[in-house]
Amino acid sequence: MIAHILSTGDEVLLGDIIDTNSGFLCQGLKDMGIEVQKIMAVGDDVEAIATVIEEISRNADICLVTGGLGPTRDDLTALACSRASGQRLELNPQALASMQSYFAKRGFVLNKDNEKQAMLPETSRVLINYNGTAPGFYMKINDCLFYFMPGVPSEMKIMFEREIKPILADEFSLNDDILIERLTVFGLPESRVGALLKGFKIKFPRMRLGFRADFPVIEVKIILINYDKDPNKTLSDMAEAKQWAIDRLENKVVSEKGLSIAQELGQLLTSQKKTLAIAESCTGGLIANMVTDVAGSSDYFLFSGITYSNDAKINILNVKRATIVEYGAVHEKTAIEMAQGARIKAGADFAISTTGIAGPGGGTEEKPVGMVCIGLAGPLVSMARTYQFSYGDRLRNKKMFAMMALELLRRHLAGLLETA
Repeated sequence: MIAHILSTGDEVLLGDIIDTNSGFLCQGLKDMGIEVQKIMAVGDDVEAIATVIEEISRNADICLVTGGLGPTRDDLTALACSRASGQRLELNPQALASMQSYFAKRGFVLNKDNEKQAMLPETSRVLINYNGTAPGFYMKINDCLFYFMPGVPSEMKIMFEREIKPILADEFSLNDDILIERLTVFGLPESRVGALLKGFKIKFPRMRLGFRADFPVIEVKIILINYDKDPNKTLSDMAEAKQWAIDRLENKVVSEKGLSIAQELGQLLTSQKKTLAIAESCTGGLIANMVTDVAGSSDYFLFSGITYSNDAKINILNVKRATIVEYGAVHEKTAIEMAQGARIKAGADFAISTTGIAGPGGGTEEKPVGMVCIGLAGPLVSMARTYQFSYGDRLRNKKMFAMMALELLRRHLAGLLETA
């Protein structure tokens, strides 16, 4: 089965936006046992888009297309598709009805410019847009099935998950042929993860591994395609492969279910009926953002204080002025007092804190850029640890600082802190 992905829009070619859609779609297709052979991008030129669509239709079985379904003059995908397929555009009643419903729910009026989005090739079928105005559509051109989606990631992703995946699974009988287990790894580079799992294919010849890096986390996927229909044997084989991988990943698997660190931490806090407070300096609210991205976090998350200045640390968290004077803001003693202060302020069971130097400036020989002190306070714990990273990038440093803080508490709650 040959799959292609096509991104449309001048903004992609000019570098104004990063094409994250293609990466998401490659991953989604791979999870279904479909590997993408080619990714292409083309600008807002109707003839260029039509030419590429026609070429793909003769060389692929599946093509996912993103972009160009909006109401403006440079949204040309439907017109290009009509030219490539030799079909005329017509007002699609289902597409129009979905747009009218979307506008009515939000108190907006559907105008003529928006109606353009409901003009689709005559044999096309509609894909519902749950997060926006532009309906998607799918159709066969020559022997290739094309699926056309909006370029806005939030609209594209839900359309792919809810609309396209079920159609693909039914069309190509994929539902019962693939099984995937996911591991979330934190604390190892992708090259090291690959090296540690090098013997996997020899040990488990019917399976394969997939890797996805989302700094600073690596997702490892164990994939079994066309597996034995005996459920007991299948589950046994997967469990053996999964444990083999876990045993070799140097105690760096943070989730055996493919969850994020924040999700795993949330489950631990929920199951142990504990609450959390956070005091952030160098991470500037990033930890709180990660925690609150998890649905249900209101059950355990109580407080976040972004105490960036020394005065804020002293006045809000009751860090001792003498501690700041003697040791400075970036020190384990300061981190401990920040965590203790946040815990008391919120009345939480646990608190974590960060104070460090994200860069690119502000470092010294004694306290270089990339240094962070993370504090942890709880019923039976009051400690801090210092870490040094050298990514040379402020955002990457901040993200790593935040992940390390979450991981410190996760390991404590899981009874693993002594092995960190």
